[in-house]
Amino acid sequence: MSLITIKKSHNISDLFILKSRLESEGIKCFLLNEFTTQLMPHMLSFEVELQVYGTDLDKVKEILTEVNQI
Repeated sequence: MSLITIKKSHNISDLFILKSRLESEGIKCFLLNEFTTQLMPHMLSFEVELQVYGTDLDKVKEILTEVNQI
């Protein structure tokens, strides 16, 4: 199964809110670069990426539309 990035941010708390919403719907989520950005917050080139499985993408799009995240 491949992972797809659905949102990127320098501010991890933005992604935690969306991650929580998706997980409440049973969608498994992953944060890429979560710890890198915490260790080196001064480097703006690092963004945290919220990823989901490609098989969940249709459901994710519905939820993102609901919460106006697209």
